[in-house]
Amino acid sequence: MKKTYRWDNLTSRELGALAENNAIVLIPTGSTEQHGPHLPVGTDAILATWFAELAAQGLVEKGVPAVVAPTFAIANSMHHMNFPGSLSLRPRTYMAALEEQCRAIAAHGFKRIAIINGHGGNIAPSKAVLVDINIELGFPVYFLEYIVVDEAPFLETQKGMIHACESETALMLAYDESLVDPIYKETTGYPGGCTKWEDEGVLHTFHRMEAHTVNGVMGNSCAATREKGEALAAATTAKLVEILSDETIWQMKV
Repeated sequence: MKKTYRWDNLTSRELGALAENNAIVLIPTGSTEQHGPHLPVGTDAILATWFAELAAQGLVEKGVPAVVAPTFAIANSMHHMNFPGSLSLRPRTYMAALEEQCRAIAAHGFKRIAIINGHGGNIAPSKAVLVDINIELGFPVYFLEYIVVDEAPFLETQKGMIHACESETALMLAYDESLVDPIYKETTGYPGGCTKWEDEGVLHTFHRMEAHTVNGVMGNSCAATREKGEALAAATTAKLVEILSDETIWQMKV
């Protein structure tokens, strides 16, 4: 069935009309990387796309035109590359590709672009390249995580998302239970950092994922439920729509 909020489902003429109508373009950024023994390697891309689509639908229902651009399914996952199935671009390659994507979208007349991110490894390079993107395009392109609410009230063993954890597993159960291996019910992983100085945010460096966890999990997937995921998804979708429909953000100057 045709999804009128998806860029790749629309004709050139339909996209031209959306540009003329000042539509918001949402770019999902995820990854293809290991997510422990229970979640698919596409988890980040799947969830980023899902929330971008939910936000687009919510915006359209409010009378705000919106469309979801093709997903960045392979991005910066260098820290996961020693786990089978993980794929990655080097950070500079990802930054260049994201810049080119925004440039191409803007070339068709779109002036409202937001990057909806679902992968921690994309945060630093995305924020860095926004400097060049915004200066070149002349209008603010925004970057935000798909989780824009406090997760703690929805979880039992964590305050927020880590990796293949209670939160992420719950969301995947809400999206499609068939994608989650039942082994999640008995899976946990070390959720900490490497040194107290890194945990406190004083030191920053690069570590491979195995420096943090043996099984690729950080957190308690065993505590996840579909009901938690559904409640969290509903709350963060509503907040995404509220943020992106705020006209003041699109009136800001670079």
